[in-house]
Amino acid sequence: MNLPPVTFELREQYLLVTGHGTRNSLTGMVDSATLIMKMARESGSRKMLVDFRQIQINVRITEAFNIVKTYEKKMPDLRTVLVAAVFESQHRAFASYWQEVSSKRGFTIKVFEDFGEAEKWLLKQD
Repeated sequence: MNLPPVTFELREQYLLVTGHGTRNSLTGMVDSATLIMKMARESGSRKMLVDFRQIQINVRITEAFNIVKTYEKKMPDLRTVLVAAVFESQHRAFASYWQEVSSKRGFTIKVFEDFGEAEKWLLKQD
């Protein structure tokens, strides 16, 4: 079964986003981010739990900077959304750099390796 790059489940207090497949380029990452923001806008959700444990990231760590630059240009309303993102430990360096750059650019994105911790953090935010 071929899954789309992201699937969604609107939960009571947040939008659950689950990533699937492989990210081999900035374009693939931007395409997924565009779908995610479209769903966030449609649902009116201001909290997202993004589960990226099922994806394989095959891009250089510097692409984390480039994806945040794309948020600034094409998705500035992402600044109004709280994002908890869960990654596998092998993607820790990419995820940490993505969080750092995002934070410096005014986005609220926090990364975790544990789904339960991510959900707990997200639900405690106002």
